[in-house]
Amino acid sequence: MTVPDKIWLFRITHVDNLSHILKYGLITEHSKHKNKHFRQIGDKSIIDYRKDLDAPIPPGGKFTEYVPFYLGPRSPMLYQIATGWEDIEKINQEEIVYIVSSFDKIREHELEFFFSDGHARSDTSTKYNQKKHFPKLDWDAIYATQWRSDARDLRRQMKKQSEFLVKKHVPVACFEYLGVYDAAAHKKVLALVDSVGLTLEVRIDPKTLYYDFL
Repeated sequence: MTVPDKIWLFRITHVDNLSHILKYGLITEHSKHKNKHFRQIGDKSIIDYRKDLDAPIPPGGKFTEYVPFYLGPRSPMLYQIATGWEDIEKINQEEIVYIVSSFDKIREHELEFFFSDGHARSDTSTKYNQKKHFPKLDWDAIYATQWRSDARDLRRQMKKQSEFLVKKHVPVACFEYLGVYDAAAHKKVLALVDSVGLTLEVRIDPKTLYYDFL
C-alpha cells in the first residue's frame, strides 16, 4: 500500500469527554482549559510512562505537550479497551467516539507535529517531522485488520500503532468528522454537537472504525 491520497488522523475518547472537546478542542494536560473531569481510557501505565519522555526531534519538548493520534483506525488499544484486556478498564465501544482529523487540516492550521513508524514511546520506532517521510511508514500494517505480529512480520503490531503527534492543541476547526459505533451513539453525539452550535459530521462506521465482531 502506498501513502494514502489523504492521510487521516484518528483519536478515540470516551463520550463523556466530548462536550469539553467540542468547546476547547483537543488539548494537553498543561492547558489552562484542562478538563478536571476528564475520563481516561486505555492503559494507564503507558500514559504515565510517556509523561517523562522527551520528544525526540523538533518541535521538541515533552510527550505530554502533544495530542496523539493514530494514523490508522481499529488500534490494538481500542481492542484492549473493548475486551478489558489484562487490567485495562473494559468500556463498551458504543461509548467510544472517534475524533478524526487529517494531515491536510494540521498543515492548513500550521500546527507543529512529528510522527512515528510504530508506537511513539518505543525506542525501536523512528520519528519524523516532514511530509516527505510518510513513504517510510508501513501503510499496509497501519490499515491492517489482522495486525498481530507473527514470523512473517515481527513488528506488525508495533507498526499498526504508528502515531502522529500535534504540539499543544488541535482546534475544533481541524476536525473532519466524528465516528461512532451505532445509531444510539449517533443520536447522542449529534445532540452534543448541536448543543454547541457546530456543524460537524457524525458518521456511523462500525466496520471501519470498531471491532464490530466482538
